[in-house]
Amino acid sequence: MTLDLTVIGIVFAVILLIIFFSAIVLYLSFRIKETFRKETRRGATVAKVAFLVGILFLAGGLFYFFANTFTSITEPSPTATPTPTTTPPTPTPAPTSTSPTPTISPTPTPSQTPVLTFSVSAPSQVSMNLELSISFTISNPTAFTANNVYIETGGLFSDFALQSSTHQATGSVINIGEVASGVTVVNVELTAPNRAGTYEYVTVLNFQEMANPLTRSLTISVRGN
Repeated sequence: MTLDLTVIGIVFAVILLIIFFSAIVLYLSFRIKETFRKETRRGATVAKVAFLVGILFLAGGLFYFFANTFTSITEPSPTATPTPTTTPPTPTPAPTSTSPTPTISPTPTPSQTPVLTFSVSAPSQVSMNLELSISFTISNPTAFTANNVYIETGGLFSDFALQSSTHQATGSVINIGEVASGVTVVNVELTAPNRAGTYEYVTVLNFQEMANPLTRSLTISVRGN
């Protein structure tokens, strides 16, 4: 807004100056014409022409000066480019060391594996072709049940014919199944062979949770009649 008012004021001043200068030129022109009207000499004519040419040069110079002044004023002054300011980087705080939280190991619980004991009861000698009984005793002193319990008789039923059993017998294996807390007794009824001799066997108790099988030796002497 300030620049517009300045330009308008300069233009108005130039117009007034032109009007004033034109009036002076017209006045001088008329005066020169009246002065040299009756002069017909060559020198007077030359002086008149030189004066008019000088006035024209003076007018041109004044117009050129005002034109330059007006141009320099109307040209916008260059705007200074702001210098970018660099913001120093914010220092990263050093990581604080935290002490590791100790891991508390859970208190071990008692083993839930059943523990069995195994024993075999049989007559030490028997006559040929006579019946005898053999007992297998399984004891479980824990509160946990043993699963898939069975006894391997080691060929006992091949020599002594099986007559009956309190648990299912297949081949040389007696299947018992689950054994709960307490004592389990397996009884088998057998018939002695018809030949004399000493018969030795290794019986093995197996179950699902066992660490090692339990073995017991069995020796029966068969005598003649």
